[in-house]
Amino acid sequence: MTKFMRTNIFMVFVAATLIVMASTMTQSTDAAYFQSAKSLFAQKCSVCHANDGTGNTAKGKEVKARNWKTDPEVKKMTEAKMIEIVSKGKGKMEAYEKTLGKEKVQMLVTYSKELIGK
Repeated sequence: MTKFMRTNIFMVFVAATLIVMASTMTQSTDAAYFQSAKSLFAQKCSVCHANDGTGNTAKGKEVKARNWKTDPEVKKMTEAKMIEIVSKGKGKMEAYEKTLGKEKVQMLVTYSKELIGK
């Protein structure tokens, strides 16, 4: 085996190792992000929207929270509209942009989209 071949094999090995490491880091980062979003949703949203987005809670029924899984209006809502509602509030829903900031608002919207099935 020539030195050139050994160098190329080594470079391929290094590249493959970096790809595997990057993939693993992304997966763990995604999992951590998802858990943080789930926790934030549980703290701020689930009292009305329920943990599953159905709105099937006493408070959800009181404020007539929509069932995100079946409501066609919710299903067709754009991400920009969802961010606006979470940021500024709607009806009896609290506005969260000032208390949580844009990053956490985005986190809530991303998690909500998972519940909706978008």
